[in-house]
Amino acid sequence: MRERDLRALDDYPLVPRVLHDVEEPDLSVAVLGQTLEWPLVPRLPSGASWPEALARPATADVTRVGAVDAAAVTAERLSECPPGSVVAVLPPRRMAELVAEVKRLADLGVGGVGLDLAPLADAAPYGKETFRPRSREDLAELRAAAGRPLWVFGVGGPADAEVAAEAGADVVVVSSALGSHLGGAATIDLLPEVVDAVAGMLTIAAEGAVRDGVDAFRYLAVGAELVVVDGDRSVSALAAELSYAFKLTGCATYADVGYDALFAPLYTEP
Repeated sequence: MRERDLRALDDYPLVPRVLHDVEEPDLSVAVLGQTLEWPLVPRLPSGASWPEALARPATADVTRVGAVDAAAVTAERLSECPPGSVVAVLPPRRMAELVAEVKRLADLGVGGVGLDLAPLADAAPYGKETFRPRSREDLAELRAAAGRPLWVFGVGGPADAEVAAEAGADVVVVSSALGSHLGGAATIDLLPEVVDAVAGMLTIAAEGAVRDGVDAFRYLAVGAELVVVDGDRSVSALAAELSYAFKLTGCATYADVGYDALFAPLYTEP
C-alpha cells in the first residue's frame, strides 16, 4: 500500500512560482467549527506524548487535532490535552460494542469519534480480521450516540463516501488501505472522485504515505481539506515543509491551493 501511494504521489509534480509577494503563508484551515493551525492531523501512538503534539499555540487563536486509538483514551489523558483536540478511533467491532464505547468516549469529552474501516481489508483469506461491514443506519446510530463529529477512516471510494455523508458523518478519511489486496488505486488517485461525489457535504481528509510536507501539499492540491499523517516525524517538521511548498508555489492560504499548483502538460502523446 505504501509503495503504491508513493509511486502515485510522484506522478503529481508541483510547478514552482516565485514571482509573487507570499513570504509567510497562513497554513490555518477552518473545519468542524474550529480553526486548525495547519491541515495536518497526526495519528498518535498510544504511548506518544499527546499534550506535546496537541498543545494549543500561545500566540494564535488556532488549535490542533490528533487521532488516537480509542482504547488508550482515559479521562486523565484527555485532561492533559486542549478541549476538542482528540479524535478517538475505533476498529470495526460489533455494533453493540461500538455504541457502548462511543458513549463512553462521549462522556469523557473527546472532540470526535472515528470508525476505522481499513482493518476490513485483512479479512479471510488475507488475514484474521472478522469481516463486519457497516451500513448507513449503523453510521447514523454511531453519530447519534456520539453527539459530536464522526470521522469515518479508511474510505476507499466515492460510493462509501456518499453513504457516510448520507448517514450524517462529519469527516471521511480517504485511504488506499481497503484496496490493498484488490490492486486498488492510490489515495491521491481516489481523492478527485471522492471530492466530486461529496464536496460540500462533509470534510474530506486524505490518509496515505507522507514522506514530507510536499507530499501533504499534493493531497491538498487535489481536493483534501486535511491530511492524516502517520509516522515518526513530528507534525511541526511536516508543517515547516508544507509552508515551504506554499511559498514555492505562490500560495498564501489554503484557498489558493489547487490543481494550478500541479504540472499537467497541455498536450500528451497519443
